Amino acid sequence: MKKPIASTALLLACATLLSLPQQASAQDEVGVRFGLKLSPNMTFLQPETKNIKADGTGLGYTFGLMLELPIGSTGNYRFATGLNLNNMKAKYSEEFTYVDNLTDPKKTRDLAREVALQYIELPLTIKLMTNEIGYMRYFAVVGAGNAFNVKAKGDKVEPKVIANLPDEDKTPVVEKFEELEKEGMQDDIALYKASLIVGAGAEYNFSGSTSLMFGLTYNNGFTNILDIDGMKAKAHYVELSLGVFF
Repeated sequence: MKKPIASTALLLACATLLSLPQQASAQDEVGVRFGLKLSPNMTFLQPETKNIKADGTGLGYTFGLMLELPIGSTGNYRFATGLNLNNMKAKYSEEFTYVDNLTDPKKTRDLAREVALQYIELPLTIKLMTNEIGYMRYFAVVGAGNAFNVKAKGDKVEPKVIANLPDEDKTPVVEKFEELEKEGMQDDIALYKASLIVGAGAEYNFSGSTSLMFGLTYNNGFTNILDIDGMKAKAHYVELSLGVFF
């Protein structure tokens, strides 16, 4: 009777020892994770007033720290946040009404604006992950972005106004138009930008807790990025998400 019991105990002990690495691995998967990202993006504006219009897309990039906290014990649901430095380029033009001198009829001209925007962003998202399939795990992300403008410089065309007509609109009299480069434009940009973040992608596990993350993210802005009277525009961008978890 003792031999079958001993054999059974030995088998149970071996099974327990063999399962220890798997348990440790599973425990690592549901722990807190840190990572770094460097992701190119393509930005476009959505004007919401008639006196401005979008003028193409701009290329930028985002880099920063990623942080994930587990929700529950499975590791499939995570609260994903971090701290990013988001660099965007926005292109738009502003319709400008003017006269060359006091006797000429009114004219209009589109004043080009190409502004490089820099934001500190705190994303607050939920990440839904599949179980590991081979070395891959697939995920979807949804949440909110909270960004604060810290820098805005750009190239622009500015009128040199020498007088204003005594009409209701105070139409400016323009001597010439000047092309300005790398001018400060932070006074024209709103401090806070909120957005909806939606994305999907995959992670490839190299070894232990080290994984390569890649995917596609859409950042849909829903607040006005301009701080100019009578002008409203929202900024959206598509990002190729690239990062490494350690």
